[in-house]
Amino acid sequence: MEVQEFLQALAREISVNMGQGQKGYQPHGLGFKAGGTPSNTAYLYESGGLFGVCDGPSTLINAMVGPIGAEGIFRWVGTDTEREFVDAFKAVTETGSEQSTSCGDCVRVGMTACAQFYCFGRFCRQTDELLFDRIGVKAHSNIPTKTLFGAITDAAGQVLVGNGETIRDAFYLQSKAVGYALRLKNATLLWSGNPANNNAAYQEYMGLDLIINTGKYDAYTMLDCDSIDSFLMNFGYNNPQSAGTYAIQNWFRRMILQFMRRSEGAGLAWESAQHHIVMTPNMWDAVAKAYACSGLDLCAGVSTSRVMQQSADQARMRYEEYLERLALPVYGRWYPVTLDSQISETTGQANGICSDIYFITTSIDGREVTYGQYQDFNATYGRVRQEMVSLFGSDDIAITDNGRYALVRDNSRGCFDVQAYTKPRVVSEAPWLCGRIQNVCADMLQQPLPDVTGSGRTYELDGGRTTSPIPVLYGACDETLS
Repeated sequence: MEVQEFLQALAREISVNMGQGQKGYQPHGLGFKAGGTPSNTAYLYESGGLFGVCDGPSTLINAMVGPIGAEGIFRWVGTDTEREFVDAFKAVTETGSEQSTSCGDCVRVGMTACAQFYCFGRFCRQTDELLFDRIGVKAHSNIPTKTLFGAITDAAGQVLVGNGETIRDAFYLQSKAVGYALRLKNATLLWSGNPANNNAAYQEYMGLDLIINTGKYDAYTMLDCDSIDSFLMNFGYNNPQSAGTYAIQNWFRRMILQFMRRSEGAGLAWESAQHHIVMTPNMWDAVAKAYACSGLDLCAGVSTSRVMQQSADQARMRYEEYLERLALPVYGRWYPVTLDSQISETTGQANGICSDIYFITTSIDGREVTYGQYQDFNATYGRVRQEMVSLFGSDDIAITDNGRYALVRDNSRGCFDVQAYTKPRVVSEAPWLCGRIQNVCADMLQQPLPDVTGSGRTYELDGGRTTSPIPVLYGACDETLS
């Protein structure tokens, strides 16, 4: 399993040459030397550590709000290509005038194309600097080793720490935290990534907010290419309704109709398309309710002599079916709904949020048209790594998950840390088969749902200690200290 391979490699990087005073090979630009000043707060079961007290239970209840996201709907593949260019046949043009004589010139045809290109992002997360002889130490024998109740997962639903797993030591938990933070960063940049935020080392790739957009231009000439623009609709900061101007079902139908016509015009079979509707968990309930109660607007102009009635029972059954299926019907076909907690939200009203609803075609006619890529470190660095290992025994770099992650270990006389790197991007070959309904708002009873732990967003639930008080002579554990 991908996550387990990542974490096992992280652990291996620590175990190699541990505590032998051996300074490993350090490639330029990949990491910083351990400074010899390890953290004093990272050790779990020591006196003063996060769990370094004896009066707590052995079960640790997971109260994190884990991410959910659309990362899992994309196929992720490795590559060694720095810039991924995608070319589209844009138009057949005509110049000149109709033939004036039997042997005269006809209207001349020409052709135009549009290229898009996508660059890698680059970001990392690392453990605290740890000292090898403090890892695994317990203040005394009565300190319970914690077992997690409730799994810690990433945005794609992969388990980082499983329900019932034992938290053995500080590095075990630190390595899981690195995996969580790195994957949360990618799940966030999937939407909000913007290369304008890049600096010398940190790089963002273009997120879907930029990809599913208008204003496309040719990468070679900078000429406008509106024929490959995504389809955007502005909901004007209104709430989804079941009828009228903001009847949400009408807006969804208009969006899908756009893709049906565009695919038909390109000689592609829309019925073969894998298409996903993506929105935030806050938005889903409001959309499902309005969608379940809609339909009367299809019969505009009904007179008093032909009154239509709507059944509340049927509306409730439709609503519950949408929730159970996690899908919505449009033009006789069910489209899967994916909930993503990293989509940008604004607090547009007192008890609610405003955000966009995305429509993403991932494949059509058997071809992936929206997918993820990452720099394959095996392809780009693997041969050099093998040479380094053969010459020096180790290069202090591990590569995991088919080249998706690189783990850099630094060890200075038993003080060590580990950095985890990834360089991903999202590629859309057919942005004109993607779209979004912008500025949709949803009221929430009392307040919006809690934001993801570590996201830094408005409704993140925070707080808690980083250390535990050291027991004193007449404290709760004085009978164990002598």
